[in-house]
Amino acid sequence: MITPLKKTPLHDLLNKPVLFDANIFMVGIEDRISNKNCSFENMKQLYIQPLFESFTDIYIHNEVYKELDENAKKMVDTYIGKNVTIVKEDGVYGTDPLYTTIFNHIAGHELVNYKRGNSKDRGEVYSLAYAAYHKMNYFCSKEIMVDNIAHELKDLQDIDIITFDIIVLAAYIYYVHKNDFSNTKGLKSIYKRYCADVIKRHGLPKTLNEYIKASLEYL
Repeated sequence: MITPLKKTPLHDLLNKPVLFDANIFMVGIEDRISNKNCSFENMKQLYIQPLFESFTDIYIHNEVYKELDENAKKMVDTYIGKNVTIVKEDGVYGTDPLYTTIFNHIAGHELVNYKRGNSKDRGEVYSLAYAAYHKMNYFCSKEIMVDNIAHELKDLQDIDIITFDIIVLAAYIYYVHKNDFSNTKGLKSIYKRYCADVIKRHGLPKTLNEYIKASLEYL
């Protein structure tokens, strides 16, 4: 199976600087009205709270922060100044040739086609450009496009994409350390449903139990 944990075990990754994309906080948002299991409060308990309690050095680009709904923003706000830092572009686009080139390469990729000032909800473009420019090696995103272009663009060759399966794994381990297995069923469910794309792309086991067994040496 393909996983960045082979290079950086989970216990090390949790202490690395990691940029987070907006979609990590919005899993199941399309079903929140019709399915109470997809409510923000339920997702917060299942994996969002464990995420914030497990990762020690989280970065969120301001363009990503602006894409979050109010519930997610309130959650993020409680951790700012602790283990969460909001970062900005700070005027380097158009003034710093290196950053400008990196940004334009990402924005111009055929899977992105982002036009500054015209396109919306492209915080991942800013995040990836920030990561590449500042030599940050980890970006957490559920977006298939992000995973694909990170493997195709030379500018992003040093950035590992932390996919949603790793977030679910981190949440599971978080609760194991607390000897709390009350959320295991929910974590199994979101792994099966919301990791389906990365399971197929990265050749991951189809169930959370099998995935955990396959990941034991990378914890």
